[in-house]
Amino acid sequence: MNHSVFRDLIPSYIENLTSEETNKQIEKHMEQCEDCQQYVKEMQENLLVERTHEQKKEDKNIDYFKKVRSKNRKKIFIIVGSLLSIFLIISIGCFFLFAHMWIADKKGIQTTVQQQGTTVTLSFQTKNDNRYPLSMIHRGQKYIYEIIIYEKWNDFSEPARILKDGSNVTFTFLDENTLLLDNGEEKKLTDEDKILIQYKNSTEEILLKDLYDPENKRK
Repeated sequence: MNHSVFRDLIPSYIENLTSEETNKQIEKHMEQCEDCQQYVKEMQENLLVERTHEQKKEDKNIDYFKKVRSKNRKKIFIIVGSLLSIFLIISIGCFFLFAHMWIADKKGIQTTVQQQGTTVTLSFQTKNDNRYPLSMIHRGQKYIYEIIIYEKWNDFSEPARILKDGSNVTFTFLDENTLLLDNGEEKKLTDEDKILIQYKNSTEEILLKDLYDPENKRK
């Protein structure tokens, strides 16, 4: 085996890619040639250095990705922790708002209708000490206004102080048959347009047409 062929085969030989017969020829040649022995030794050393360098580079890349994953995990934990904190705050807020609030009994609520010009106000006041009324209005199908009357404990909060004098729902009329909507549109009233006031054990129904007093006798 000449030197050129030998040196061409050495990279494959070092990688254990040559056949058994070729290995025998290479090893036989090395026994007879010190220069080729030295060449193989240098090739093996260079390969070892190269592999060591690649391993260090690979280890460095692995460390980098570990650090990135660690940072990402920390970010995820922070985000999840923040969301849980917000959820907890909202839950506590809802608890203090609704755990101390319930649908009122009609017997404990005094309802009055007040009219000033074309504005009619339904006012709900509690007859119980240290409680305040709260009305929630919803417009259902057609122009049926559903008003649910709640009571809540006096928790000394700003909303409670605002409700001290009662909870009001206001309607504005253009005349006895025309309601002015919040968006500025005019609504001609029919007998199907009504207000449903829901209490704990009963529902009171009022026609919107009956709510407005054209002679303004309510003082």
